[in-house]
Amino acid sequence: MNRAIYPILSGALAQERQMQVFANNMANVNTAGFKQDDQGFKSIMAGAQAAVPAFAHSTGFGQQIGVRPPGPAERVFAAPDAPHTSFEAGRIRITGNPLDAAIQGSGFFEVKAPQGVRYTRSGMFSLDAQRRLVTNLGYPVMGTKGEIKVPPGSVQISPQGAIDVDGRPIATLKVMDFPADHMPQKHFEGLFASDSAKTAKNPQVQGGHIEESNVNSIGEMVKMIQGMRNYESSQKLIQTLDHMAELAIQGVGRVG
Repeated sequence: MNRAIYPILSGALAQERQMQVFANNMANVNTAGFKQDDQGFKSIMAGAQAAVPAFAHSTGFGQQIGVRPPGPAERVFAAPDAPHTSFEAGRIRITGNPLDAAIQGSGFFEVKAPQGVRYTRSGMFSLDAQRRLVTNLGYPVMGTKGEIKVPPGSVQISPQGAIDVDGRPIATLKVMDFPADHMPQKHFEGLFASDSAKTAKNPQVQGGHIEESNVNSIGEMVKMIQGMRNYESSQKLIQTLDHMAELAIQGVGRVG
């Protein structure tokens, strides 16, 4: 087999990973507070000396390229790198639900998940059986003094995040912020995790609103089309190289 196929194959596998990221963005275009991802890539130089040939491993070529594949040092392989999350704010939409809240500018709501403290931009809140303010996943929303319990009455959220019931203050939403170079990392179920959180100094909260996803559906569709074309180009190039090797083998068989 023509060894030039392997660098091309690594690019096709990287494009496949990118397509998965695009598909996830598109699937969450209507998810409140969702932040879109962009797949990063890195180049890996082939190892000039390899102790074990690539085909001796059982992990598959897609994983082997991360450990310097064998071959001439000038050969370069592509590999997926860590995804980059865009924290650009999404459009704020009115819902009419007095328990909903949207953060203008930077900041995240703090919630208590089973795995520990987590953060979210989704302000689709409701009350559970204990009248605790919870997320759409049922996780308690944290206030400056702990979990928030809302008594019966007319609820209103002030621009500073204070929650009033019938004009009486009961709690204040805990809004956390992060340094630009230590933004939180995506965790399970659309939540974010970080150990660099600090209390936001001047949070701006809109009650009765939610922040929509920041995914541009048209832009993601264009990226998916480009990714599919790049993947198809890699396929065609692999097929061409394979056909060239087949012709060469046939030619050698006819010599003499």
